[in-house]
Amino acid sequence: MAAAEERGPGSWLDADVNKASLTARKLLQDWDVTTPEQDAVHKAKNTSDAGSVVRTRFPPEPNGYLHIGHAKSMNMNFSLAFKKLGVPPERRETVFRYDDTNPEAECDEYIKSINEDVKWMGWTPTRTTYASEGFHDLYALAIKLIEAGNAYVCFQKSEEIEVCREVAKKHAQARSKGLKPGDAEWPEGDPCSPYRETSVEENLKLFNDMKLGKFDEGVACLRMKMDMTSSNLNMFDQVAYRVKYVGHPHIGDEWCIYPTYDFTHCVQDALEDIDFSICTLEFETRRESYYWLLHHLNLFKPMVYEMSRLNISYVVLSKRKLLKLINTGFFHGWDDPRMPTISGLRRRGYTASALNRFCEDIGVTRNENLIEYDRLQEIFRQDIDDTAKRCMAVLRPIKVTFTNFDDATVPKSREVADFPQKPEGESPTHTVNLTPTVYIDAADFRTEDDKEYYGLAPGKWVGLRYGPCIKCEEVKTSADGKEVLEIVATLANLPPDEKRPKGNIQWSPENGVTFEARLYDHLFLVPQVDDAIWEQQLNYESEVIITTAMVDPSILGADGKLPAAQTHFQFERIGVFVVDYDTDVEGGKLVMNRTAQLKASKPKSVEAPQKSAAEQEKDEKRKAEQRRQTELKKAMGNLDPKELFKQGEHVGKYSKYDDDGIPTHDAAGEALAKSAIKKLKKDMAKQVKTYTNAQKKK
Repeated sequence: MAAAEERGPGSWLDADVNKASLTARKLLQDWDVTTPEQDAVHKAKNTSDAGSVVRTRFPPEPNGYLHIGHAKSMNMNFSLAFKKLGVPPERRETVFRYDDTNPEAECDEYIKSINEDVKWMGWTPTRTTYASEGFHDLYALAIKLIEAGNAYVCFQKSEEIEVCREVAKKHAQARSKGLKPGDAEWPEGDPCSPYRETSVEENLKLFNDMKLGKFDEGVACLRMKMDMTSSNLNMFDQVAYRVKYVGHPHIGDEWCIYPTYDFTHCVQDALEDIDFSICTLEFETRRESYYWLLHHLNLFKPMVYEMSRLNISYVVLSKRKLLKLINTGFFHGWDDPRMPTISGLRRRGYTASALNRFCEDIGVTRNENLIEYDRLQEIFRQDIDDTAKRCMAVLRPIKVTFTNFDDATVPKSREVADFPQKPEGESPTHTVNLTPTVYIDAADFRTEDDKEYYGLAPGKWVGLRYGPCIKCEEVKTSADGKEVLEIVATLANLPPDEKRPKGNIQWSPENGVTFEARLYDHLFLVPQVDDAIWEQQLNYESEVIITTAMVDPSILGADGKLPAAQTHFQFERIGVFVVDYDTDVEGGKLVMNRTAQLKASKPKSVEAPQKSAAEQEKDEKRKAEQRRQTELKKAMGNLDPKELFKQGEHVGKYSKYDDDGIPTHDAAGEALAKSAIKKLKKDMAKQVKTYTNAQKKK
């Protein structure tokens, strides 16, 4: 034992590798320490002309789309970890592994999207692997575990396993108080499965029967014989294999038993000769089980490092919450620009370089923290500054007609820098042309003026950005006076007092390009979302669509065509926009997403325009939906779970129920499929939690 502790984890690494930078908690046992023989084999595999290779891995499960938290993991495993370790580029290797052990939740769509995201983020793995392609090796190792008496086939139902684990937790709590079995206060119950001591021969036969499909789903599973006396619940005889009659999206229907994540990921790390297995802090309690399995299979033991998860203000990364927002129609899909998925961020306009810089900038820590969303936007603005051409746009156009256009001796055109932040003469330019009619933004006009307001008002002079000055002479409105239809104005180089007004507003000429502006804002109304009321905290104005926005024609290419998707522009005073995939270049339809607002706050001269009737109606619908969600949550908190499937939308659907109130037969008396019952059980579990929490608050 002393010799093993002297060696310590990572004993195979070269002296120039700063392993202390990625070293976390040491186990009390020596399970995380390799043998000299394992070190020798590993070093022989990892020797290259440049020296000893150091290898990490990025192992997403293809059960959804990657999100910004995965971007942080990619950055860590492909780049930042090596920088911390002091490993030069020529000695770095990263394996991209699909951790595809759950065919029920996985599909080709997710596999393809993950591959696309990794490429788009700019990462090139040393090789790409699939856990499923190693199922034969994993099965052989499961046999080895059984033969050593360290695994058994268990016929307990999931509910019974959970009861045993609750007993094990109570026993662990009792031990922490100094109690021992036989004491009067020792909790009752046996934490162990009644099948735990089945013979090796019988377990080998039963496991083979599982493989041959002789058991229904949920009847039998292979469990690892770990430590039911541990204070770590992840040592409570975890499941290693379960029966699933589901075809696999990558390897087909060869198997009807599938290894669990807890059995697979550590073994795959060892088989792929990974040096550093990097994960997030919620997996820290799995450190014991990770090394227990490798120790009992006599496999290589990578170093494990846990880092804090990425938490960003106004954002949730919960797959369950995001999927619900898709299913309810709040989101348009996984690439909705409000989504924190990489595909959503890409569509919104964020660049891979900005996301990588953001991940690099926030670094890694073992302390939980909340990163401000503004930090990502600021990095993006810096990243795009030299490539996003400047031009003027108006979101809610108001027509302005000049009465003296032909007679006014004012400049009718001007060359404007595409990138005004560059030194004079170094930026390309575009021409801004003044026309007899222009369009200004409704935010820059009001019918009543005051001395703190610098926008346009009746009888008032303002400057046009890159143009002369104008004075509002007349305002034409709708019959009810609520909507401004047209402003009649005069032009002059300067007002009669020969002083340029403080206010300068952007505008679009009459030949400006009409486009659909999609304005995106925070997904939630609060920085830190409360899980109990998260739906009530949604920002129903996180997407505002304006179909009549206008932009200067300089946005067009030299051929007069619309810009291609993913082209960025900075609209002065409004924000950075990107051309959306819905743009039809040939058909002349331009759609643009606002990626980020400009850093500077709006000046006093800017006043939010009065909302249209349609926008007011949308507000009322949003408030009504929030009230409905609140009432529904209250009602569900008072609904006995056993009555869940006998009320509301479920009335008339089922004819028989089990003792817990879960339907077993449809209205016609036909038995429900196991998959349907499984889904109903999940719904029941949610209702039990909702009901229990509500009753506790009373």
